[in-house]
Amino acid sequence: MKRTGLAVMIVLLASPLAHSEMEATRTTLREHVLKLINRDRQIYNLPPVELDLDTSVMGDAYCAEQIRTGSSGHYGTDGLSPYMRYSFHGGNDGVSENAAAWSASYSFSERALYEMSRRSQDAMMAEMPPKDGHKKTILDPHATHVGIGMAWNGGEFRLVHEFIRRYVQWTRTLPRQARTTDLPMIAGRPLHGTTIEAISVHYERMPETMPASVASAIDSYSLPSKRKEYFPRLKQEYKRSPDGTLEITRREYANGHRGDFYVGKQGEFAFAIPFTEGAGLYTVVVWVKRPGFEKPVAASNVSVRVEESLQTPVRASATGR
Repeated sequence: MKRTGLAVMIVLLASPLAHSEMEATRTTLREHVLKLINRDRQIYNLPPVELDLDTSVMGDAYCAEQIRTGSSGHYGTDGLSPYMRYSFHGGNDGVSENAAAWSASYSFSERALYEMSRRSQDAMMAEMPPKDGHKKTILDPHATHVGIGMAWNGGEFRLVHEFIRRYVQWTRTLPRQARTTDLPMIAGRPLHGTTIEAISVHYERMPETMPASVASAIDSYSLPSKRKEYFPRLKQEYKRSPDGTLEITRREYANGHRGDFYVGKQGEFAFAIPFTEGAGLYTVVVWVKRPGFEKPVAASNVSVRVEESLQTPVRASATGR
């Protein structure tokens, strides 16, 4: 799940926007970017994505923070990756991010903002393999929604796309903070004819703050490779032979394991997440299988900060005559 950032320098003569015009401009500019995205998806016979306003607001805040700190790309100076940022904002679905940055020595006009948005989209769609991460993100056949975040100030403009895969109706979501002894439950039901394929739990160290120059130099991101995988529990098959004998077939995975969590008749599932690596950051990915697609789809990127459990002090006692 690697994604790359786009940074550009431009020279456009412009006059600054008044502050009172910013929100109206943001609304229409967001609609403009959404039309560009769905225009390009239609060219490749992909369904349109819907605007997710709440995630867009998260993207706005991230872009504004980048301008404030002088950074660009996928990582903020707080050390959070896109899936951490989305998760800590309250997101429970799968997410993939595109990011673009523009800089100049003068303030941007409204016309310049529209031009930069269009150029950003065109540059992403013009990418060629193997450096075509932005294009692949825009053309993700599994994306259902998109958050479009943006911010500008003077000669700085930041733009992000947060493509979302919404394939689970969540009935129980994970906390964003926990202790190592906790066993929080995740539960839901797959949507759009999908089925639960597996759940993977990824582990990494807690994010750390970093200088803007370091954050900007990171041009891609991915889930950590350290992971544990859990699978639906396989049911035993019962069959009665002609002579009345009941035959029981024990179904197993290739490694002899029967599975880790139950899936109901309607596809509903529940699983208690174990924190097997101690303190750190865990990201839970629910994988679903879509009809007509061979590979499973990451339908969640939920990150949890896990700290060591508080030790309960043992009170000494003594007895005497």
